[in-house]
Amino acid sequence: MTAPGQDHHQGVFERLPGIVRALVAHHTPDVPAFKGLVITGSDRMRLYLTAPDGSVTYGADVIISHTGPGLLAGITSGYLDNEHDQKPTDDPLCDVVVDLTSY
Repeated sequence: MTAPGQDHHQGVFERLPGIVRALVAHHTPDVPAFKGLVITGSDRMRLYLTAPDGSVTYGADVIISHTGPGLLAGITSGYLDNEHDQKPTDDPLCDVVVDLTSY
């Protein structure tokens, strides 16, 4: 018997390899490069991406179970570069944080 929510957590974590694979497989020199991720909650993570010129490292907060083509489109369309959506952070792994939980 599984604990309540365990199936949800397992499903969420099963998505991680596909998300990472999509970020790496679709990378081109003109879009941010995937650097890593940190699980920040039961269905949340922070992706770390570096600007093409290496000047900025973004922390992109996402909901794992909601990630899909919209996330990739947001990253490749320059959504991370929108200064109005960037928030200061005390996270030592990134320069700014962008909320992508709506993707």
